[in-house]
Amino acid sequence: MQEKKFLTRGKVLLAVFIVIIILIIYFSFKIIHNSSIKKYNLFEDELRVAAENYYIIKDISIDYGEEKNVTIDQLSSMKLIYNELKDKCSGYVIISNEKDIATDKYKITYRPYIKCGKKYMTANYSEY
Repeated sequence: MQEKKFLTRGKVLLAVFIVIIILIIYFSFKIIHNSSIKKYNLFEDELRVAAENYYIIKDISIDYGEEKNVTIDQLSSMKLIYNELKDKCSGYVIISNEKDIATDKYKITYRPYIKCGKKYMTANYSEY
């Protein structure tokens, strides 16, 4: 009588095939997730640029150490943002006059914060 081997060529090929399928599924989900995060990061960049333009158009004065909030609605009403996420997300941009430690001078900084339901939220986002 012949002994039956536990590990046959067919079982090894099946195991390798299953591992390959699992890896393909895992990497496809990672790619989809990263592309959606890039979409939100691009929207944050658009908000930053829109806030810079808003600051220039409205001729806002910000004292040293002071900060002001500009909402997505304010930027949208002035037609400064065009992204489709403007209607799906809430958020604001903090415009502040901060001291740069490296140069020891004050400069205007723009920090966008958005919340898009349960899909994405910028770190340190706060409901004002």
